[in-house]
Amino acid sequence: MFVIGRDYTRNEIHAQLGGSKVSCLPTRDGAIVAACLTAAFSPDAPRVVLCGQGPRTGPVSAMLARHRGAIPVFIKLGASRWEFRGAFEVTGSLVAGARFESLIQGSGRAVDSVSVVVLLEPTA
Repeated sequence: MFVIGRDYTRNEIHAQLGGSKVSCLPTRDGAIVAACLTAAFSPDAPRVVLCGQGPRTGPVSAMLARHRGAIPVFIKLGASRWEFRGAFEVTGSLVAGARFESLIQGSGRAVDSVSVVVLLEPTA
């Protein structure tokens, strides 16, 4: 499958997992198949994912917060370069409150631009 620390293109990720080639949370058959994250939107990724708002982003962000099981996580290094960081699982999520705001602070994002903060931990 994927090797931790190796770069992949979105086409390579798609070929193995399916889902969208552009979404940060590609889905297939109603389930999230990967997290493809950028430092611009989630600077503390992969452990802290700042999910956006909007008619398309909001529902998938909520789906991530409820996800059970391992998700392969990739971090964008540059054009067509997505580094595989390993399999992670959701350990918690926040939609408001002091900790929610503290996890967003310093990210360059406004609190009202984030619908949910999802916390991830590597699987065994």
